[in-house]
Amino acid sequence: TGSIGLLGTRPSYELMRDCDTLLTIGSSFPYTQFLPEFGKARGVQIDLDPHMVGMRYPYEVNLVGDARDTLRRLIPMLTSEDTRGREWFDTVCDNVRHWRDVLDRRAQVSADPINPEYVARVLDPLLPQDAILTSDSGSVANWYARHLTMRGDMRGSLSGTLATMGCGVPYAIGAKFAHPDRPVIALVGDGAMQMNGLAELITAAKYQDRWTDRRLVVAVWNNQDLNQVTWELRAMGGAPSFLPSQELPDVQYAAFARSLGLTGVRVEKPEDVAAGWRAA
Repeated sequence: TGSIGLLGTRPSYELMRDCDTLLTIGSSFPYTQFLPEFGKARGVQIDLDPHMVGMRYPYEVNLVGDARDTLRRLIPMLTSEDTRGREWFDTVCDNVRHWRDVLDRRAQVSADPINPEYVARVLDPLLPQDAILTSDSGSVANWYARHLTMRGDMRGSLSGTLATMGCGVPYAIGAKFAHPDRPVIALVGDGAMQMNGLAELITAAKYQDRWTDRRLVVAVWNNQDLNQVTWELRAMGGAPSFLPSQELPDVQYAAFARSLGLTGVRVEKPEDVAAGWRAA
C-alpha cells in the first residue's frame, strides 16, 4: 500500500483506518493520528528496544526481542481457520489500484514549466533493479514516497525522523562509497541543494574515480521556493507564501556541475524529461 503518514498514500491511510488488528514490527513511527483510532484495533508490538514498547498505541501484547527470531516463533502459532480475510484483502488491493490511477492522473496534469510529480513518475520505470535512492527533505520527499516503487535489490533512505534538510547528496555519496558498483540517485529540492548540495558536488567530483559504477545522479527540482514550507503555510496555517523567507535564487545547477567536470543536464520541457533521465 505504500508509505504512511503526511507523505504517505491513501491506501495506507485506509488500511489503518479500517483494520481490526495492528501488528507493529520494529517501528518508531511517531504520528499517531495516522494509526488506527486508539482502542479500535487490537494491537501487538515487536521491538528490540524496550523503551519503544507501548509508546505509540495501546498494544495488548508487547514482545521485546529481535524481529526475525520473534516472528519465527510466532508464525507456527498462526491458523488458517478464519476465511474472512479475503474480502479485506480484495478491498485493500482495489484501494491500491485506485490510488495508482490517481497518482498517474495527477502526474499528467500540465504545468509551467514541468509538473514536479511527472518528473518522479517518469523516473520510476527507468530505475535499475539494484539502484540506491536517497531523498532530501521538502516537497521532493512526497514524490519519492509516492511515485517510486521499490523492487529487486533497490534501497532507499531519507531523513525520516527529523526531516533535516541537506541530507540527500551526502547520503548518496555515503551510499556510493559503501556500494561503488551500484547506481545511486539523489532527489533534491533547490533549497537543500543551495544549503550544502552544491558543495557536496565538489566532493563527488573529487572521489568519482574510486567508484567502479560512475553513476551518481543528483536530480534537482528547481522551483525557486522552499516549497514544503509554502505548502505547510497554506495547508496548516491558512497563510500565503511569505516570499522574504522562502524565495530562492535561480541557480544554474547543471552548469555548475559541468564546471566541476561532471555531466550536467537541464530540462525545461515535459517532453524532455525521459531523455534527461536516460542521459543521467
